Amino acid sequence: MDRGFSLVEVLVAVFILAFGFLSAAQLLTMVMGLDALARSKSTATLAAQNELERLADLYRRNPAAEELAIGTHQADELTEIRNPITQNVLNSYKVTWRVGDIPDPRPGMALRGRIISVRATPMNTESVKNTDSFKNKTVTLNAVISAEPQ
Repeated sequence: MDRGFSLVEVLVAVFILAFGFLSAAQLLTMVMGLDALARSKSTATLAAQNELERLADLYRRNPAAEELAIGTHQADELTEIRNPITQNVLNSYKVTWRVGDIPDPRPGMALRGRIISVRATPMNTESVKNTDSFKNKTVTLNAVISAEPQ
């Protein structure tokens, strides 16, 4: 009776281990990508939310402001989201927004307020749209803004 493993058994075991290690490495790579995607989505949401809050505040102070005119608008500069501790730039975004009237079902009537849709599009360092879809996402936030009752 022979003791130990044959060469074929050892090769099969090594093949199974190698396949398992490759699968684990692929899974780790995917998890790291998902972390970057989650960060990108949260920073894009932050950029869009900051712009939406700025526009809502502007509407309360000056509803006739040029930035709140019906149509599509774009920020003059890229919006950078920075790490609050190191001040490193985490992501840069081109922020655009579309302003529309609030539809009123009553003929000849208009509600006092605006519908605003803010979009944050990830940009790379050369101010070109970042198309790495696994690590960057465009985020759109919609809101209805109106003046506070007096």
